[in-house]
Amino acid sequence: MKNFWEKITCPHPKIGLALGSGGARGIAHIGVLHSLDELGYRIVALAGSSMGAIISAMYAYEPSWKTVEEKLLNYLIQNRDKLDEFEIFKNATDVKKFRLKSIRSSFYKFRMYSKLLNDTHILKQNILRDFISSVIPDKNIENAEIPLAVVTYDLIGARETVFTSGSVIDAVVASSSIPGIFPPVEYNGMLLVDGGAISPVPVNAVKSICSKRIFAVDVSPPSPKIPKCENGMDIMMRVIDGNNQKLKQLELSGADKIITPEIAGLQWWRFEYFNTIEKRGYNAAMSVLEKN
Repeated sequence: MKNFWEKITCPHPKIGLALGSGGARGIAHIGVLHSLDELGYRIVALAGSSMGAIISAMYAYEPSWKTVEEKLLNYLIQNRDKLDEFEIFKNATDVKKFRLKSIRSSFYKFRMYSKLLNDTHILKQNILRDFISSVIPDKNIENAEIPLAVVTYDLIGARETVFTSGSVIDAVVASSSIPGIFPPVEYNGMLLVDGGAISPVPVNAVKSICSKRIFAVDVSPPSPKIPKCENGMDIMMRVIDGNNQKLKQLELSGADKIITPEIAGLQWWRFEYFNTIEKRGYNAAMSVLEKN
């Protein structure tokens, strides 16, 4: 009954929005923002993990889905050469159709695993920081137009660390530092990595700064069914994936609405599918929200 009267008396229903991690799949968040704008929702608080933190921060300072879209798309177009850094992940993707490609895939996987045995990361942090500094203003979180929470995971304390003040760029870089891909961020005695490691869809974080209804956007991939685990690494990764799925479901249970764009099969580094991913985010949000 409360939601019914809110719709009648308030032409712009207020909500808190939790945007989840997912790399390039997080482009779907822009489509969700577009749909919320069309339907007259007013976002009064944001929380994000990883790519969700990037989109949340962009929107928090300039609350326009179109501005977020243009900034992100322009950066990707103007910096195509930097996307070549992700080529190693494309080459390491399993391709079973052709034996030669399968051999090449195994070679690149071996290269990645070998590097991680001797280092904490595959890509340099400056790639990530340059990107984030190009699309997000160099300001403090508390100066954003919309209250913002940026979620990270502290490896030393083994706990979630949520930033609601301080440098937004430092916080978002930490939240986007995918374990093993980018180096951890040292900050006040902590060692911070991707917020998606502890909070794939940060519902609890946005609830901590917002008392309104909470909408959550989940762009993480579903757990694929596999015929067997071929080695110890497969077993460990499968267990980690199961834990992450359980963690995500527990957090999503606290949301009033859950939007899940249809982006299964899209890897986190495939930014070239920008328009397709954004459209799927828009369609998913419309499908959920127009029913009300």
